[in-house]
Amino acid sequence: DEGKDDFEKTLNLKISNKESGVLRQVERALEKIDEGSYGVCDITGDPIPEKRLEAVPYATMTVAAQEKFEKGLL
Repeated sequence: DEGKDDFEKTLNLKISNKESGVLRQVERALEKIDEGSYGVCDITGDPIPEKRLEAVPYATMTVAAQEKFEKGLL
């Protein structure tokens, strides 16, 4: 039972952290709308393709910039 409780706590924490991350991304996308820069990559300044924005409306980076960011290269 104790192991199950630890697993559930860990799982809930991971979900909570992921939700917080998505919320931050949504808030940033809303800021970009207010600034008039929605659809422009925060890192490169390049346009974010419409297909990416359709799939991830809160995207603030191009796929290439996002991959570099996630790998710690930016």
